[in-house]
Amino acid sequence: MQVVSSREEFQWLLLVLMGLILSLLSESFLWVGCLGVILVVGIPHGALDVYLLWFHGKQNLYSFALSIFKYLLLVFLGAGIWKINPELFWSLFFFAAIFHFGSSDEHPEVLASIISNSVLRTLWILARGTLLVFAPVVFHREKIINYLSYAVPESFANQLTHVAPFLCVYAAVLYLWSTFQSWKKSSLLVYRWILIKHLLSLSVLILLFIVADPLLSFSLYFCCHHSLTHTFRVLDRIHNRVSKVGGVLAVTLTTLCVIPLLFWIEKQFALRTTPDGVVTAVFVGIAALTFPHLIVVHDLHLKLCRKFRFFHLPFKLNSVKQ
Repeated sequence: MQVVSSREEFQWLLLVLMGLILSLLSESFLWVGCLGVILVVGIPHGALDVYLLWFHGKQNLYSFALSIFKYLLLVFLGAGIWKINPELFWSLFFFAAIFHFGSSDEHPEVLASIISNSVLRTLWILARGTLLVFAPVVFHREKIINYLSYAVPESFANQLTHVAPFLCVYAAVLYLWSTFQSWKKSSLLVYRWILIKHLLSLSVLILLFIVADPLLSFSLYFCCHHSLTHTFRVLDRIHNRVSKVGGVLAVTLTTLCVIPLLFWIEKQFALRTTPDGVVTAVFVGIAALTFPHLIVVHDLHLKLCRKFRFFHLPFKLNSVKQ
């Protein structure tokens, strides 16, 4: 019975190694290393969506063009909302991030298997996502306020940091309760072990958020855990080397197109071009990219799963006995 896959072992090993390397940087250069990792590993995982859109729509050029149009429209719409109403933008982003981080770190098919009840699964996802999004806010309040002060009114940043501890406490209770209920209802012993694995991994990530700089801890989680999970899932749906080369090309070009957006956002900070301002600009860009990454591609992933049905589970169901 293999509960932890070799890919997960690689992700955790990479997280440790990357953390050690980045921690060697001085505080004045840490932001450069973290943003470099995010631009090289983190943002490209979302750029794989463009390849998926091409892969799905290559037999129908109109469908592909329409999907790309929707994707880009949501990016620019998100950036426009931030410019007009930053409080609304960040509220939408935090809600989207809670659902996205809560649900996408595991294969949807596995998640549906280990938590069969849809209500419990929704509560589990929202609780997990809330802890991942707001834990850095709880333990590094001043640093987060400093980042947010570039993009939102200070009153909004203060309100967010004051409500974060309560959200995390409620989310922790809800996560433990939904995990325990799902553990009791699990029909297979291996599903219970997967629930325990998720509990342990979430605990390690929260511990990382507590002890490490928030930019460093987010970079490690975002790049080594979240992004690689999505990347492996996409690569499973690519048949041959030619397709993989096309995917790398699509990712590279799309990532390069994101850089002007980041510069535009950074220029909106009224010439406050400090390192913290650059960091905030990158996070506004990530937020704007999250909306199409979550909305447009969600249905596409489901269609591809139904069409190809070749995803790698961390265990073989046929060989598992209760």
